[in-house]
Amino acid sequence: MGCAVTASAPPGIDCTDDAIRRQLDRVLQSTGFRKCAQLSRFLRFTVDQALAGPNGASKETLIAIEIFGRRPDYDPSCDPVVRVEARRLRAKLAQYYAQEGCRDSIRIDLPKGGYLPTFEFRGSALEESMAVLPFVCHGGLELLADGLTSRLIAKLASVKRWRMVSSTSVAQFRNRSVDARAIGRELNAGLILEGSLRQAGKRFRCDAQLVSSADGLHVWAGSVDSRRQDLFAVEDELVAAIAEGVLGAEKR
Repeated sequence: MGCAVTASAPPGIDCTDDAIRRQLDRVLQSTGFRKCAQLSRFLRFTVDQALAGPNGASKETLIAIEIFGRRPDYDPSCDPVVRVEARRLRAKLAQYYAQEGCRDSIRIDLPKGGYLPTFEFRGSALEESMAVLPFVCHGGLELLADGLTSRLIAKLASVKRWRMVSSTSVAQFRNRSVDARAIGRELNAGLILEGSLRQAGKRFRCDAQLVSSADGLHVWAGSVDSRRQDLFAVEDELVAAIAEGVLGAEKR
């Protein structure tokens, strides 16, 4: 790989060219970059050049011609378009990683004084994030299952131990069987909490498991029963027990 890597990848972090390209796509699909087509082309061009090999460092003249439509006789001393747009690109990247990309496990930067991007693999950002997947349910328990998912996200977020992936982001995995490692890469989450909900007579049972997206192994698993009649009371009891199990597992 011809790119500049500013930190070795922590265990469980995918540091291949494909991972970098996926991260590039994530950045370009963000709110800030979707509105800036030219900056998006600029960033993609520099990343492609960096991944091309040792000689892939982008030159100012090449960028001016390929991205900004300048003539082959382009003179950087007379036309600072690349330097001006590079400053805008650096600011846009900093804004992205301060907001939408704060949990991303790969950081793309464009250091001052050049046009060769660097890639930082941030293990802690991944390890400190968790996704609660929509709980699987049967027999008309969808509302209770959705309530469990939303309440668990809120409950675990209030602890301020993890950055929690939003309920809208995890909704795509409803009723889908996907490997936890793939989900972790998709959502940039180090931990995946998933479970199922069943009812037998007046008894509700919730089985839950916390899985590491680095290796797909269980961190914690538990089963909780509730015999309460009020559905909100059932929800409260199940959420409290599952959250207690998750927090207890993290303290070990």
